[in-house]
Amino acid sequence: MFSKKIVVVIGLILLAMAAFWQFNGSDEPVTPEYDEAELASMAFRQQILHASDLVAGMATALKNDDQAAIELWQQKAIEVAKAAELTDRDISFIRSEKGREYLVFHAKRALFNEAFEQHYYELKGIDALKNKYPEARDLFAEADRLIAARDAIIMDIARELSDTETPDEADIKQAKALWQERFRQSGEAPVTKDE
Repeated sequence: MFSKKIVVVIGLILLAMAAFWQFNGSDEPVTPEYDEAELASMAFRQQILHASDLVAGMATALKNDDQAAIELWQQKAIEVAKAAELTDRDISFIRSEKGREYLVFHAKRALFNEAFEQHYYELKGIDALKNKYPEARDLFAEADRLIAARDAIIMDIARELSDTETPDEADIKQAKALWQERFRQSGEAPVTKDE
């Protein structure tokens, strides 16, 4: 029923999405005034602050609006930093309000990615997500590109299903259902979570 061209395009879109969702954002720029030990400490600090369990924990705390959990996750980051023997400067940063803001910033980016995945699969737009998560601003262009590519694939499917040159609402509805089924079968479908 699907042409090989559409299957290949869907595969490429899924690969692009996987790359998009793995993107964690930019790190702090390295300036020449740091010595090697400081650079190593900064690298370890970044590994700690971007650890998937920490980002996921902070994201859950934010989603639940749980200030105590946010503080708990920040404390866990401090403990890991101490165990990794980071510099006092790095530990102070993680302990600071600015360090907490940094953790919250990246947790919100993770929440954007999670919500984007759900919206993508459910064939929704993302304008509301852009307003809710401005921290992910640098991801918006890629997200828009993925949405546009998804919609173009659906229209291609609808044209193949249509008996005329212009697909009608029924063709588009069927194309959306087929796209979602193909996406689900690919194993890339997001897991729906009770909220």
